[in-house]
Amino acid sequence: MKARHICAVIGIAAAVGAVVFTQSLMATNDHQAVAAAAKLLKALPVEKGARCARLQLDFRPEGRVLQGPPMLASLATVSKSERALKADEALVTKALFVQRRVKNLPEVGEELMLVGRKGAYTVKIAGYLDWSRPVRGYPNMFVSPETAAKIAEDWTDWKNPSAEELAPLFRSDASRNMDRSKPMLLWAAALTALCLLLNSLLLSVESRRRELAVLRMIGMTRGGIVRLVAREALVLTFSGLTVGVIAALAALRVYVACDADTFPMGMAVGKLGIGVSIVVAPFVALLGVLFALRDALSVKPLEAASNRPPRRRPLGMLIAFACGFGAFVAVEVWGTSLTKPFIPSKEWPDAIVSILPGGVSSFDIELLGKLEGVERIHELQPLQVNFDPLEEMKGFKAKAMDAGGRPMRGKSYRNALLLASDYLPPFNFAAGERESAFKAIMSGDSCIITEMMARARKLKLGDKLKLDCGRGLKVALDIVGIVDLNWHMVTSRGLVRGMNRMPPNTDGPVFVSFDTLAACDARPQEFVHMTHLWLDYKPDFLAKHGVFPAGRLVEREIVQALGGAYREDRDGEIRGNTVRLHARDEIADGTLSHSNDLVGAMARVPYIFLVVISLGFIAQLVASAEARRREFAVLRAVGATVWQMSRVLVAEALKISVVALVFGTPLGALAGWLFTSGTRAAMANWGLPACFDIPLVLIAEGALGAILIALLVAVPVSLIIIRRSCRR
Repeated sequence: MKARHICAVIGIAAAVGAVVFTQSLMATNDHQAVAAAAKLLKALPVEKGARCARLQLDFRPEGRVLQGPPMLASLATVSKSERALKADEALVTKALFVQRRVKNLPEVGEELMLVGRKGAYTVKIAGYLDWSRPVRGYPNMFVSPETAAKIAEDWTDWKNPSAEELAPLFRSDASRNMDRSKPMLLWAAALTALCLLLNSLLLSVESRRRELAVLRMIGMTRGGIVRLVAREALVLTFSGLTVGVIAALAALRVYVACDADTFPMGMAVGKLGIGVSIVVAPFVALLGVLFALRDALSVKPLEAASNRPPRRRPLGMLIAFACGFGAFVAVEVWGTSLTKPFIPSKEWPDAIVSILPGGVSSFDIELLGKLEGVERIHELQPLQVNFDPLEEMKGFKAKAMDAGGRPMRGKSYRNALLLASDYLPPFNFAAGERESAFKAIMSGDSCIITEMMARARKLKLGDKLKLDCGRGLKVALDIVGIVDLNWHMVTSRGLVRGMNRMPPNTDGPVFVSFDTLAACDARPQEFVHMTHLWLDYKPDFLAKHGVFPAGRLVEREIVQALGGAYREDRDGEIRGNTVRLHARDEIADGTLSHSNDLVGAMARVPYIFLVVISLGFIAQLVASAEARRREFAVLRAVGATVWQMSRVLVAEALKISVVALVFGTPLGALAGWLFTSGTRAAMANWGLPACFDIPLVLIAEGALGAILIALLVAVPVSLIIIRRSCRR
């Protein structure tokens, strides 16, 4: 078999193998679900009649407030255990911290802060239970009934699920990340197979031009040429398909056998992956044939008398490498362009402080008037209110179990997040004017909305924002200003949304006065407290300490200033709060870091296939050496060394890769922008702005890596080709 055929078969096999292996690994993980659930029930049995509750865990590794959604602790009571639990002690599973990838677990004896709807509580770690796989809704912390009695939250009876009922939670957890990358994997695999097949067909047509000319001269029709090219394409495609499926299943069998504890039920074959590969393979072959036919049908019968060597045809390899690198660029552009609307606007105040769960009174806030390093501090009161008429939020309903082992139910509606304050930061106004808009919201039932909400709900200056506040209360607010503001991460990380049993999803903040918010709040006012603040640092204080230390210093000052400022419940009991400061720039850094991790993981898929595509340089260099046979013979005769002749081939590979990168970068950027537009259209309810951002540094690093890959293939292959040629 020719080098071009071997490269094409290996490349197609690698593409198919990646799809089949990934899909089969997902099926294998799902196959273990019932066994894994049974193992969980055996390792962490919950006593019959146990009581359960779910609370937030205010855990701060190295003193930092965790970015992202709050950690959730699912508590269950236990009356008997190998180690008797004292008051305010808890047995904790490792899974509690694995859910947020906490590397250094807190020591036994350390205290954990739990935050419920009614108060904040502390428990001491009495020991760890050896279970490290997070399962939503299943208990990951065990306390005594006496400790549970001190945690005055809504406790429910635990209903013991069977292994079959728990199994779906293991399936969704095991396959979630693979499901996210599956469409890209299929697309990248098909593109890789097509590129290597096309490269092989173009090189094959050029190397067989004289043969094809002879066939045309003795009577073969153009249809015969088409059948000849199509036959070669189909043989290569299905050979690669067969090799890829067999290799993937063999690799999975070895992988499963080496980790029998994780896969007690053995491997399962992902029939969907094999089926998709079989269905897509003919289309890949057809596209390859269509691209190659132009050259094949251009062969003339008179070329049968020509003795010229085949021409160098780098077009196939250039297209292949450009497509591979373009796919990488597309992912990076897509990721950075989508991330940009989630980076908090600099116009937001420096930090949001949450005092949860109950908040404090306005009189307590007066104790914070003189904080070191704080230039201004203001009360910020949030309230989520549904739109009028009600619009059900699609796809929001949770399918996990609640803390009592029952499916979570209930409808969620699209809503606005009202933010009341006596201070309006210097936002950029897209419509309206800041001073007049602020006066309007302070003096009447008016509001300022964001451009995102205006886009999502087709609102404009002067329109009415209609709200359904519940309990029969409906209001309409005049829109007196529209601000250009990225708010998603600030409101989420600041724990501003998702309160009062409202969903964490919202169409965005709406800035109002305290009086307007009170008019929209159906709760009795005597039970409403101040739960949030926003503040700005003094510039010299921030420059001296930096964002993270400054936040911790100010947070400590707030806690000390509030002192015993706890609230009293209707039943006369005193409940504690937890104070958390969320710095805007820390949130921005966390958002970028998370985005880089996610996009980087997705970008590895096309980059891995770029490595596979680089195998095409082998066939390209073999064909190039054949075309330069006479040139190399002359060079050898005049004393050229093997390395000197090899450099000719290496230079050609380098030129192809550089030109491919030049063409692939703009094409990839265009594809990334199209993907961004499609994703943004699918997220239209959020009103995200259309951002186009090209990460030049990441693309430059990727380009250098791609050139290095090309050289790693070209240098040894060129040396081997020239040495074999010299021996002949």
